[in-house]
Formats: sequence, C-alpha cells, structure tokens
Amino acid sequence: MIDSFLLAQAPAAQAPATQPSLTESLAKDAAGLANVPTDITVPFLQHLAEAMPVADVVVGGGLLMLILIIHATGVRAVINFVAKRTRIILQKPSAWRADVLMAGSVLLLLCLHLTETIVWAAALVYGGLVTSWRAAGFFAGNTYTTVGYGAFVLPPGWEMLAPIIAISGLFTFGWSGSVLVDIVARCQRIKDVVAGHTHPQPPALPEKPA
Repeated sequence: MIDSFLLAQAPAAQAPATQPSLTESLAKDAAGLANVPTDITVPFLQHLAEAMPVADVVVGGGLLMLILIIHATGVRAVINFVAKRTRIILQKPSAWRADVLMAGSVLLLLCLHLTETIVWAAALVYGGLVTSWRAAGFFAGNTYTTVGYGAFVLPPGWEMLAPIIAISGLFTFGWSGSVLVDIVARCQRIKDVVAGHTHPQPPALPEKPA
C-alpha cells in the first residue's frame, strides 16, 4: 500500500522535447537578421565623403591628368620651336626678330591654355552638367584662371569640380611661367649678340703648331 502511495505521489515523467523543424529555424534566423541595425556608419568616413565626393575626385582627377598631358605636349612643341628659331636667328641676329619670336611664343602658350579651357568646357557639356557651350566656356575659363565663376554654380553633387579646374590652371600657368623664363633668356641672348656683348658661337680654339 505504501508503495502504491509513493508511486502515485511521484511526478509524471516529462515528455522528450521535440527538435524545431528546418523551416522554423530559418524563420527564426531571418527574424534575428531583420533586427540588426543597418545604419552603422563611421563618422569620419561619412564626413570625408560629404566634403570630397568620390565622383568629383575620380572625374576631376582624370581630367586633370589629361590637361597636364596636353600641356606637357604643347610645352615641348613650343620649346622645340623656340630652340630651332633661335639657332636660325643667331645666324643673322636681329633684335626685332627676337621680339617677334618672343611674341609668337606667348601666342602659342595662349593657344595652348585656350585649348585646355575648351577641354574642360567640353567635359562639362558632354557630362550634362552645363547645357550651353557659352556658359560652359565662361565657367571653365573663369575657374581655370582662378578669377571665379560669379553666380553660376555646378549642379548639386558636382560642386567640387570647380576647385579641381582651378588647381589645373595653377599647375599649367606655373609651368608656362617657367617656360617663359627660358624663352626670355634665349631672346635676350639674341639681343646681346646684336649689341656685340656676346658671340653667336664660342670662338674656336687656336690650332697648336705642329
């Protein structure tokens, strides 16, 4: 009788826990992923992207390299032209021919800079940032020479192209300035020959007696 009473008071055996199905596990994992916050950002990188947009840097940097290549090619052509004309003029030195050479060199450098301005204007028009060629040329010319672009601004998201255009102008004008120093020295050499201060060529050394 005691045994029967103890058996009656014993807790019933718990049923074995059932394993969740594959569908239930996947649904639970998906619900957990949905609760993960998606707005995790690094403040520094976010501010850097706002201050210097990637599109501006990539497009502007590529065009800047193109402008420098064009300028290097043009400057090399101008230097070769001046060197050739200097040798020809020194055969019959004349001051006015030296002045013409100087003026022609400046004109060639001006054409080179105007060509680079047109390249920037074409990029703005074909890129859809400016609809009018006249407006694009005016904006590119003023920005390239660092004069300023007045009330005209580029569409939102592309404003940083303007400083890059100005940087390209600073590089190329500085480069042209160094070239002009060499051209002035060559023209002055011609004028010195005309004035009798120097000789067109160094005098030949006397032959040693046999």
